[in-house]
Amino acid sequence: MEVTRLDVGHVGLRRVPYADVLVDANVVSLTPDQVASIEWAEPVWAEAHRVRVAAAVWIIEANGRRIVVDPAQAADDILRTGPDAYVHQEAVAGLLADAGCPRASVDTVIASHIDGIGMIAWAGDDGWSPFFPNAEVLVSRRELDAIRDATAYRPQGGDALLALDDQGVVTAIGDEHVVADGVTVVWTGGHCPGHQIVQIDSHGSEATLVGHLALTPLHCVCASTGHLDPAVATDAIDRLRDSRQLLAGPLWPSPGAARWNGNAMQAVAATRH
Repeated sequence: MEVTRLDVGHVGLRRVPYADVLVDANVVSLTPDQVASIEWAEPVWAEAHRVRVAAAVWIIEANGRRIVVDPAQAADDILRTGPDAYVHQEAVAGLLADAGCPRASVDTVIASHIDGIGMIAWAGDDGWSPFFPNAEVLVSRRELDAIRDATAYRPQGGDALLALDDQGVVTAIGDEHVVADGVTVVWTGGHCPGHQIVQIDSHGSEATLVGHLALTPLHCVCASTGHLDPAVATDAIDRLRDSRQLLAGPLWPSPGAARWNGNAMQAVAATRH
């Protein structure tokens, strides 16, 4: 797997991959029959009724800012538990450095929501610390409030996020928050209380990092049931799909981004490094 780069106007997007794997359809709240019904699913997004998913780090570069989005989340059972947690974080840190994006160079981390802490936090003998030591972590205020109220909502990774919050690195943001010129975080809800997307609009070009509105591009035509409010989440991803803009997902396999052409989610051609 190689690092891929996309340009959205004057904003740069890079995807640093860690792992692409095949999972059973039910892992992404689909059935084998649903996967088989999508003619364009293979070979990029699926294989033999199984779905391709990934662990990766998306990096946005805009006006001198370096912003990371949803770094290798949703796989805490594999990447962030047990003694291998140390191995995985060192490996991801090494890949980022090799890609010209060392951890210390990142100034902002955006979590579309918390579904595992992923590489937002660094595991140490004394507990959690920021994976990106010079970055603030942006989370929807709705998400943070829901996690603080543990009787209502405590996703995997919630305790790690609260540990970072205690260290003063977490910033709770409102329903629309400008991070940099052309980069805006927008609350959608639907998937979970505080789910948000990252919209890029630069010099006539648009792209959206969709978070978990779509765990796979297949969800752009085949709705997932794995949402707190499936109707809201499905409506949001349908509108984004029909806009024909570039869409990218944190769990989408290489190249990680696609565009609806009226018949299929077509993987984009990206510069490989």
